[in-house]
Amino acid sequence: MNKVFITLCLALFLTTGLMAQAKGKERIKAYKTAYITEQLDLSSEEAEVFWPVYNKYDKKIFELKVMTMKKERSRVKELGGTDALSEEEASEFLETMLTAENEAIETKVEMYDALSEILNPLQLFKLYQAEMNFNKRLLHEYKRGRTGNKMN
Repeated sequence: MNKVFITLCLALFLTTGLMAQAKGKERIKAYKTAYITEQLDLSSEEAEVFWPVYNKYDKKIFELKVMTMKKERSRVKELGGTDALSEEEASEFLETMLTAENEAIETKVEMYDALSEILNPLQLFKLYQAEMNFNKRLLHEYKRGRTGNKMN
């Protein structure tokens, strides 16, 4: 009976945690969408064409940069951490991470090429700046929440 109760509590805890994480990601995505739309001053017609293209490439870039790096960091941890790696293993991890970063850069170039058919050069430049500024804001908010610093 206790095992069933503990299992149910654990399942509920994990499900709740995953749902909260998903809600957080959805909230960040919605904020990013609103922020970029505002920064680019997109009309509804432009936004309708822009977002499917942007989201397609942004998802691929996220998978390359974030998910690949997360997977590789996890593998390093499983092997006992950075200090436990052989030079050969370290070289393999480095090559994997650099390859993922290069693929992400190539994907970003492809994205900007595709978006150049939708946006004018000034809007493309504003997109570049908006992405950087959004990431800075997100990092700032993360640090602020983590340190408990509630300065605006």
